[in-house]
Amino acid sequence: MVRKISGSEALVEALRLEGVDTIFGLVGSAFMDPLDLFPKAGIRFIQVRHEQSAALMAEGYARATGRPGVCIGQNGPGVTNLVTGIASAYLNHSPVVVITPAVTSTAIGTRTFQELDQMRLFAPIVNYQLQVNRPERISEAIRSAFRAAVATRGPAQIDLPRDLYYGIFEEEELEPARYRTDGRYGGAPQKAIEHAADVLVGAKRPFLLVGLGAIDSEAGEAIAALAEQLGAPVGCVYSHNDAFAASHPLAVGPIGYQGSLAAMKLISQADVVVALGTRLSRFGTNPQYDLDYYPQHAKLIHNSINPLELGALRPIEVGLVGDCKAVVEQLLRATATTVPAEEREARVQQIAKEKKDWAEQLRHMSLTGDRPMHARRALWEIAQALPKEAAVVTDIGNISGTANGYFGFDTPKRWFAPGSLGGIGVSYPTALGVKLALPDLPVVALVGDGAWGMTMQEVMTAVTEKINVVAILLNNSQYGAEKRNQYDFFNERFFWTDLDNPDFASIARTMGAVALRVETPEQIGPALTEALQAGRPAVIDVLIDPKVLTEPYRRDALRPPVRVMDRYLANR
Repeated sequence: MVRKISGSEALVEALRLEGVDTIFGLVGSAFMDPLDLFPKAGIRFIQVRHEQSAALMAEGYARATGRPGVCIGQNGPGVTNLVTGIASAYLNHSPVVVITPAVTSTAIGTRTFQELDQMRLFAPIVNYQLQVNRPERISEAIRSAFRAAVATRGPAQIDLPRDLYYGIFEEEELEPARYRTDGRYGGAPQKAIEHAADVLVGAKRPFLLVGLGAIDSEAGEAIAALAEQLGAPVGCVYSHNDAFAASHPLAVGPIGYQGSLAAMKLISQADVVVALGTRLSRFGTNPQYDLDYYPQHAKLIHNSINPLELGALRPIEVGLVGDCKAVVEQLLRATATTVPAEEREARVQQIAKEKKDWAEQLRHMSLTGDRPMHARRALWEIAQALPKEAAVVTDIGNISGTANGYFGFDTPKRWFAPGSLGGIGVSYPTALGVKLALPDLPVVALVGDGAWGMTMQEVMTAVTEKINVVAILLNNSQYGAEKRNQYDFFNERFFWTDLDNPDFASIARTMGAVALRVETPEQIGPALTEALQAGRPAVIDVLIDPKVLTEPYRRDALRPPVRVMDRYLANR
């Protein structure tokens, strides 16, 4: 169907036809004309208090749904504020479409008010970008951005000069099925599958390690079947605790920072590692609990949809390019009758023992009666009180990171860690995006007080938009991760890591949220229940012992200080 249309209408129609129901941003003149059309197109505009939050909400929405999230901001300073969230989406493989309104096409390059080169700004952190040069190309640009975001699992940018909204032209209406696919891939070449099957036949201690690709491809059941067939433990890569059902007998939890010691002990003994749907990042396999657990001499069968990731960080025995679920189903068929029953049963018994030992150790570490409250006790109580179906969004920080070992999920898209950018202050806006995507589920954000100081303004957004996320503020009055570095490397000289905090609960209450303050472990469960049942945004301020710091993220991040001048030798 060919219709007459304006530039603004073309933009909004292209979004409507893509099924966009929510856009995150902060109102600005650079997109006010199409913004006026959003309500009639059925698009909800979520007005944030800072554009960084808009990009993070779009990423949270995308991670929770698998569909592209959309964000927008005023040209110039509004667009620069989007950068952190888009960089996060880029490193997390999250499909996000970022619309960057620009100055008028006739003013580009003149250094006019609020002008900068928005294309070069985003070039390193998007998978696709296009600067629209004529009104007639607006719809094409939006279609191309969605095609790229879906196909490449990452952000795509459309730079749109603000004078193009007013052009009038004719164009054909196109449904998404006519210009893009669903982005799914097929399996690996059969020869590679046969090679992988031969390697698995000879394995005595195989270990399955699953990541984001398992979530995106909905490969959980197939992975469970393969694990049962092999009698192999299944661990989750760092940041993706929800990649495999935690209640499965062969699930051993997440590796990586403060994760499951059972998973790390078992993978350390592996002679074959099958990495499924992951790039197998080095940061995610850093030593933990004084154990350098990644088995350097194990054969690696590595699967990813991106061939550039195979063999990039670790040598591979077999590379399996393809959709995770399709590849696992191929392996399942190729290894159907390879493992003797008694050998498989012995493996299963060892897995059960390691899981039991770790559960007892974690309980012992956590159930302390210390006052003020130990960080691990707080995480234990939160994990016990959290509804089974809840989604959890974590921040970067000493306590937030320690949460990695406490939460397991039976359903994908329930655990949202900060990801590879590791931005502080990301969890709460991300959680708001997750809640808008999963409105029927409880959504909880775990936030340190340092991170909360950067993001608490969005409580006003949550109140205005009636987004009933529960923020659990783990408050120890410091930047704990950095203070731990000062403890380990700077002889306990704590500089600029202590925080003089206000009463966060009172501030949240003033903003219109339910606000609770917790000082003892026994208060956590009832407070969480009350917050979840309130039906509106809630903040729980949990006071934690500032003298207790868990492990550093990386012991290789710093070296002992080197001081040469007499003036500074006293600080050595």
